[in-house]
Amino acid sequence: MATYAGSFFPPEYKQFAFKEGDVLASNRSDGKFAVNKILKVDRFDFKKGTAISIQGKPFVATEDDYLLIVSCALGEAEFKSLDEARQAAKAGRWTIKLGHVPNRSPGAAAGQILVGSAPVSEAELTGYRQWKAAFERGEAGIF
Repeated sequence: MATYAGSFFPPEYKQFAFKEGDVLASNRSDGKFAVNKILKVDRFDFKKGTAISIQGKPFVATEDDYLLIVSCALGEAEFKSLDEARQAAKAGRWTIKLGHVPNRSPGAAAGQILVGSAPVSEAELTGYRQWKAAFERGEAGIF
């Protein structure tokens, strides 16, 4: 993997404060909290001329560069407080709404609070593996 960092992707796309297995809580617009889990943090290198779809819009790299793609399992907004979400994370009991969401690092970190950590199981990576294969064929994008 190249260590060179171009300037096609903004610097915030190249760093992420959390790691695989981190369990996070986020406050949703309805005031409830959800528990989410980081499944994978991948670095993808792009050569000049390579395209990527971000939020449904194609972008073509104007120089060699890289970005981090954060794959998460997103939970239902089911907890009344951060403390409830923290207790659910500790017990390993929360409802998954979306099993896999690929996101840019700033979006994946926005509003997230670390509430625990748990190993990522092979079963949790099913959606990730399907997305990654499609992404590498140029058939899938990120949010």
